[in-house]
Amino acid sequence: MSDAASTLPPRQVTLPDDLAAAIERALAAAPRQQWQREAQALSQRYRAPRAGDEPPLATGRDQALGYAALIMPATYAQLRGALAASAARIPEWQPATMLDIGSGPGTALWAAVEQWPTLRSLTAWEREPAFITLGRELTRGSTHVALKTTQWERIDLLRAPSASGQRYDLVVLGHVLNELAPDLRGAVVADAWQRTAGLLLIIEPGTSAAFPVVRAARDQLLTHQAHTIAPCAHDQPCPLVNDWCHFPQRLIRPPFQRQARGAPSQWEDSKFSYAAMARFAPPEQIWGRIIREVTSNKAYAEAKTSTRAGITTYRALKRHKEAYHYLRKLPWGGAFVQPPAPPIEPIEHERVPE
Repeated sequence: MSDAASTLPPRQVTLPDDLAAAIERALAAAPRQQWQREAQALSQRYRAPRAGDEPPLATGRDQALGYAALIMPATYAQLRGALAASAARIPEWQPATMLDIGSGPGTALWAAVEQWPTLRSLTAWEREPAFITLGRELTRGSTHVALKTTQWERIDLLRAPSASGQRYDLVVLGHVLNELAPDLRGAVVADAWQRTAGLLLIIEPGTSAAFPVVRAARDQLLTHQAHTIAPCAHDQPCPLVNDWCHFPQRLIRPPFQRQARGAPSQWEDSKFSYAAMARFAPPEQIWGRIIREVTSNKAYAEAKTSTRAGITTYRALKRHKEAYHYLRKLPWGGAFVQPPAPPIEPIEHERVPE
């Protein structure tokens, strides 16, 4: 597709050693059967459809531990993937301050300092006291000064303070909007944007139900002249029809997560949808990004891409061996600066709306 190297998140991630050790200590202080039971119940609640007005997914110490054991590692992987893909588009940008809205136990804080060690001031907003308590415990075990000194604030997003105060280089809304009632999401996005001095990252699970939430938030931010950093190659409304855009990040599962899930597999591909929107434009444009895993058969290979012109599926016939093998090996989520050249040809196209 291009001689330029693709910009990709890490091939696979693990939890930082100090975070994994801190979670293990917290779990060791509670009966294993108790947090395993809560983890399984939490998993069922996460998989159930949500209208946005249900009770919180997790409350209390036991449920917070179940979340840390089961959900936190996968969420960390998703955040690392989205942050890395964003950072690859703006390599010179180095944030110093961060606000994590709806922080839970602080998952995004850990992912962000791994991506940007320049972060020196972290603020976490969370409604549930059990998550704040656990988040403080976990960050106390960190080797990063900013994590140790995180400012935790108990804030309900429905009663958030005025946005006329401090602005932050990096603001994260991670797994927040999908848990809100639809009529509240726009206000939360607008408030988060007012607090953003640099980059606002919105991330949700990579499902057909959660993607429209991300899409609507991006559309809203475009009306405020936000610039798309990732994953899209343009600043126009999304042209996808009856489809959704999501990406994988491979996680090497910690032992406690395998216990919580009751699964022996050493890894999982944690999928996410995201929009990284900034008050500044990226230094260079990309031509497009692969938004589906490349497929192949005995006759051809195909790659679905989101480009500046729209959604295009490219095909390389197997008889064109070099092009076929090249297309087959392209990574899901890879970003490229130039379109493909023949014999790789477009077979389907959906234009970006005017």
